[in-house]
Amino acid sequence: MRFFALVLVLLPALAQAPRPLLVGGEVGQALYPGGRGVSYGEVRLVARGLGLALWQGEGQVALGLGSRYKVFPLVAQEAQAAAQGAAWKRGQEVFVPLRPLSEALGLEYRAQEGILLQLPWARLLGVERKPGQVLLRFSREVNALVEGNSVLFLLTQGEGAGLRQEAWGLRLALETPSTRLYYPGGGQVALEWGSPAKPRPTVLLDPGHGGKDPGISVGGLLEKDLTLDLARRVAARLPEAQLTRQGDQTVPLEARLRLAQGASVVVSLHVTQGSAVYLYLPKVRSTPLAHNAETLLASAPAEQAALLKVYAGDPRRLAQALQKAFSALGIVLAQAEGPYALTDIPGAGVVLEVGAQRLKTPEARNQIAEAIAQAIRAYLE
Repeated sequence: MRFFALVLVLLPALAQAPRPLLVGGEVGQALYPGGRGVSYGEVRLVARGLGLALWQGEGQVALGLGSRYKVFPLVAQEAQAAAQGAAWKRGQEVFVPLRPLSEALGLEYRAQEGILLQLPWARLLGVERKPGQVLLRFSREVNALVEGNSVLFLLTQGEGAGLRQEAWGLRLALETPSTRLYYPGGGQVALEWGSPAKPRPTVLLDPGHGGKDPGISVGGLLEKDLTLDLARRVAARLPEAQLTRQGDQTVPLEARLRLAQGASVVVSLHVTQGSAVYLYLPKVRSTPLAHNAETLLASAPAEQAALLKVYAGDPRRLAQALQKAFSALGIVLAQAEGPYALTDIPGAGVVLEVGAQRLKTPEARNQIAEAIAQAIRAYLE
C-alpha cells in the first residue's frame, strides 16, 4: 500500500517535469509553468523548427503561417501564463503554449515520452501566371522566403515550370525579384511586380439587426429600418462607403465580421430609446497590427500614416472626430469600452447607438448622417 501511495504522490510531479521537445528538426525541452500540465516551448525554437513567422512586441508575441496567426499576451509570472494560456517570459526567453498554437495553425501535436510538434508537408495544387502576377495554391497555408531572385516555399513539395525541389521545400526561380509577396488565404501565395495602385481606405457602415432580427420598436418604427435608413444617408455622403446589408435581410455576425476585418473604418449603427447617443470602443484589440496601430499613427509622417490607415486604424481618434462633429449639434456622446465583436479589428471600429428621438424626421436623420460622414472624413484626412 505504501508503494502505491508513493506512486500517487509522485505522478503529478513527474507529469510536470521538463520533457524532450522535437519541433521539426529542432530539439529542445517542453516546460510546464505553474504545474498546470500545459506544455510550453521556446518561441524561437518553435518558429525556426517549423519555418513560422515570428513577431514580438511590448506585451505580445505572435506566430504566423501564411494568412493564419496566433497571438499570445506576454506575462512574466509562470502561474499566470499557464492559467490564462498566455506566453511566458523567463529572462530573455519567451515560451508559448504548444497545444493552442497547434490548433490555431494546423500543426501536428503529439505527447508521448516527449512532445512532438511538426507541420505536414504541403502539396502544390497549381500555379496561375498573369501579367505582373504569379499565384501559387497549396494544400495548406505556407510561409515563403524571398532570397535574391528566388522564393523558397517552406515545407512544400510539387513540380512545375521554374520550380526546384530542395530539402526545405520548393524554390521558384524569378527573372527579377517581385515587388510584393502576400498571403490571400486558402493556402495561396501571391507574387506581384510593378507599382501598386495607391490603396484607398474602405469605409464599412453596419446597419444593426435586419431580417428576422427587428431590434427594438419605437413609436411603430423598427430599429432595423431606422439603422438601414441612417446608413444609406451616411453612404450618400461618402460615395465609396459599403454597407453590410442593402435591404431587410438577416446578416449573421460572422458575415459582418468577415467584411469588417478588411475595412479601414467600421461604424456599426444601432438605435436606443430616448435622445442620448452612445459611442462604444474596443477595450482590447487582439491582432498585432491593431495592437500597434495607435502608437504607429501617432508618430508616423503624414504620407505613411495615410497608408497605414488603409490597413489599420485608431478607434480613439475616430471617436474624437465623432465627438467633435456631434458637439457641433449640441450632442454629447456618452462613451464606453467593452468586448464588442465588430470593434476588435485592425481598422478603426466603433459602435454608435443613436436615441430614437434624434431620428424622428428626415431632417433630423440628415443632421446625424452628416455628422457621422463629417467625422469619418476628418479622421481619414
